[in-house]
Amino acid sequence: MKKYLLALFIFIASAQIKVFSQVLTGNVLDGLDKGFLDKVWVINLHNKDSSLTNERGYFRVKAKEGDTILIPKAYYIPKILIAGKEKHILTDIYLDARTLPRFDLYGDSYIIPFKAGNQSTMRGLSDRPAGPGKIYAGLANNPSLQPGLTLDGPISYFMKSERQKRQYARKLAFLASQEDYLKLIQSDSVMAALKYEYNLTDKDLDGLIIEFNLQNIDHQFVGMEWERVEKLLIEFLDSRALHKRKEE
Repeated sequence: MKKYLLALFIFIASAQIKVFSQVLTGNVLDGLDKGFLDKVWVINLHNKDSSLTNERGYFRVKAKEGDTILIPKAYYIPKILIAGKEKHILTDIYLDARTLPRFDLYGDSYIIPFKAGNQSTMRGLSDRPAGPGKIYAGLANNPSLQPGLTLDGPISYFMKSERQKRQYARKLAFLASQEDYLKLIQSDSVMAALKYEYNLTDKDLDGLIIEFNLQNIDHQFVGMEWERVEKLLIEFLDSRALHKRKEE
């Protein structure tokens, strides 16, 4: 009998060690230029384990399948992931243009002191037959004859810079479709009222907002008006408050 109990104890202990030793590693990249991002916190909201990425965007946190992983960074849109079976992941986060600090840019205007006219045999791009994929010496709208190349036609559509511009434009359009949700969720007065109404701390409310977002991840409040988002949030908080009273 003692042998069976000992074997059972060893089995349970090894299973627990395996669970606690599970880790998730990965790299965090910038969503636009795909470069590694350092000094980004990666936090497991279940066991509170966290990691700060290094210069290669690398992180390592204790996590098991089903854990919720939060990736916040100043001036970036926070990202939430659900840990799966993968032990190493690559994930990207995007700049939140609305929260970037304001800056003003001033510069001197360079003026050419003389107008040379057309002193060369080069023809302007508008005077040449154009065609898809053709590359010309010189730049369009270039009165100073600055050296350069112009790529004409649909090939330029597939250049990395153009893909990044389209990707960023799609991200801005997506954020615009969440405008009312973002206004409500980032309103200090609304959050203060909710904390008072439901007797919540800042930490309690942050956790509930994350849970609320996860419950609505299928639509992410795209195109929803303020009143609709507010109704969903109140119904969610009411249900959580009722559940908490039943537990007590």
